[in-house]
Amino acid sequence: MKRKLEICVLALVLVPGLALAASPTQISDLAAATGLNERDVQMVVGAHTAYPQYLTRYDWARRRVIAVLGTDRYNDLMAGREIRLDNGTRVAIAK
Repeated sequence: MKRKLEICVLALVLVPGLALAASPTQISDLAAATGLNERDVQMVVGAHTAYPQYLTRYDWARRRVIAVLGTDRYNDLMAGREIRLDNGTRVAIAK
């Protein structure tokens, strides 16, 4: 019983983070730049454990984002700093 309560509380804490991770425009820009679908990008930059495909796709999607953006830009993005994509679009994740 206590375990179920902990899971529910954790889910309630993580779900708002998904909505605030980045605007839909920025998610689509990141998806276009990386060649991933928007759901995979949301999983990488947001609360990834809320996605059922987390166990099978997260590592692959994260490596893809790092390969396209580079380690420095990926770390800046995840730290909440604004980055510039190769097409000139500025992207930032709200923390």
